[in-house]
Amino acid sequence: MEEGQRFAQQHAIPNVYSSLDKMLAREKLDVTIVATPDHLHAEAVEISIKADVAVYCEKPLSNDAFSAHKLVALQKTKDTPATVGYSFRFNPAVQSLKSDLSNGKFGEIWLVELAEHNPQFHPLGGKPMNWKGDPSQAAGGALFEYGSHIIDMGAWLLGPISRVSSHFKRVIDGARLDDIATLQLGFACGTQGMLISSWVLSGGFPGTRIRLHGSKAVGEVLIDDRLPEGQSYFFAPAYGPGGGYRKVELMTNPHTDAATRHIASFMASVRGNNESQSTLPSLTQAAHVQDVLAAALLAENQWQDVVVNSNSEL
Repeated sequence: MEEGQRFAQQHAIPNVYSSLDKMLAREKLDVTIVATPDHLHAEAVEISIKADVAVYCEKPLSNDAFSAHKLVALQKTKDTPATVGYSFRFNPAVQSLKSDLSNGKFGEIWLVELAEHNPQFHPLGGKPMNWKGDPSQAAGGALFEYGSHIIDMGAWLLGPISRVSSHFKRVIDGARLDDIATLQLGFACGTQGMLISSWVLSGGFPGTRIRLHGSKAVGEVLIDDRLPEGQSYFFAPAYGPGGGYRKVELMTNPHTDAATRHIASFMASVRGNNESQSTLPSLTQAAHVQDVLAAALLAENQWQDVVVNSNSEL
């Protein structure tokens, strides 16, 4: 937590939301939507909660764990509805995977593979880098942009992540943040995890892959707009023949369906309907993602050298 506090102090910014503060004091609003660069998220969320206005914040919740946990503590004193944009939980294929997991069809989960990547900023044809690659506005690159989504997904499916190691690679000319991030994860439940996030590696939107290896079964969800239905869910026994693609609910639009479902769920909670809200990402869960991201930044390149014989024929 001390590292996060230092980060917050070093990246302190003027109160650019003074106009928001005044507007919320003057107007009776139902919801604030925060869709700014990352370094401005926490301040806008704080102002909204203090004004008792429900808030939907794009991910990640903050640039550091310290300010994220401050928001969690504040929300608990106000009981203001709030959520963070980890919308891919609402994808129908992910929902089917979650249901099978909850019903014990996988048995004990030994390993989870998590990935999200597409060539948003690929040097051969992607769009020009924007604030997402600027360390003054984003604490991490592809890890924060894409990795936060699948860190959230892993923790939502399997529970808290308790250990992490990481490696970052920069391939874009002049890159100051990670273009490719690989993490090893240790879950509190004992599951081992691997994660890949990147904004230069090939993939469709959003380019998400979740693969669970259980003692009873293996399952893989793909969310990718290059697929005929934008998603797929493969389920098979862990040992022996059988298995195949499960039929899942069709999406209205692969690019917007999950976010639309997320917003509908959030608005239901704003109206006081808290039934069946187990998928809705909470600030507490988003703060855990920040804890993992912070740990990953600190754990970069914790390598053990391998001695290679110079006379080796490898």
